[in-house]
Amino acid sequence: MDAPALWDQTLLMVSHAYFERKEKFEMNADSYPVWVLFAVETGKFRFRIGAERGEAGPGELIYCPPGLTFYREMVSPLGLHYIGFEFAGSPLPEPQPPSVLSLPADGKRLASNFAYLRKLHLAVDPRSALRKQMILNDIWQLSCEVWEGEHRQDELSRLADSEDALMNRAAEWLYRHAHSPFGMSELSHMLGLSPVQFTRRFRKSFRMTPSDFVRSLRIRKAAGLLLDTDLTLNQIASRCGFENGFYLSRVFAQSMGMSPSKYRELNRV
Repeated sequence: MDAPALWDQTLLMVSHAYFERKEKFEMNADSYPVWVLFAVETGKFRFRIGAERGEAGPGELIYCPPGLTFYREMVSPLGLHYIGFEFAGSPLPEPQPPSVLSLPADGKRLASNFAYLRKLHLAVDPRSALRKQMILNDIWQLSCEVWEGEHRQDELSRLADSEDALMNRAAEWLYRHAHSPFGMSELSHMLGLSPVQFTRRFRKSFRMTPSDFVRSLRIRKAAGLLLDTDLTLNQIASRCGFENGFYLSRVFAQSMGMSPSKYRELNRV
């Protein structure tokens, strides 16, 4: 039986807790009998789940499957929604997202969902429970848009021509991790190649360096956030994997021929 589509799922909320300012984790590693979602409103923390690791910040969602160890390290105090959930329809196979990390593009909708969860987090009446259930499923759909959206298919279809299976795998990894800080040497080591070998082989397959590929993904996401949100440049930089707003502005201008502020001014409807 084929695994069910990610978007065609109903999530059942098991638990929900909201922390307005969580300054430390009680345990730096834990595993859970159900799926767990860490939805970050403010602050940052580092994480590792299976082979994936990174740093999660505002507007980012981390999903931990049952039974896997969730390692985490506080970077700055968190405004955090901690949600446990299961998938309806068992014993059907559980869906496996391509990444534990999701960065929904529709920041306004996600912020609205967060606001309602904050308002309802202590409510126990049936109507509030139903509303929280609906909000959780909407958040899941926002994540599915990231994992399965047309923008992803556009990028990957361009990569499908490569005859190098290892470089196809590398491109897929870069696509999933492009918007979080990482070192390119980390990927080359995972592939069993030196950084020079990896760059040469990737360029031969896709006619661009791995760094150029990641930069194009980050710029594309930044452009979308400039048009669809009111986030500051530093906030956009954090969501796209850039060190800060100043560096994003420089790279954006080089790629797009205008500053981020000018791009927002000319193209926003």
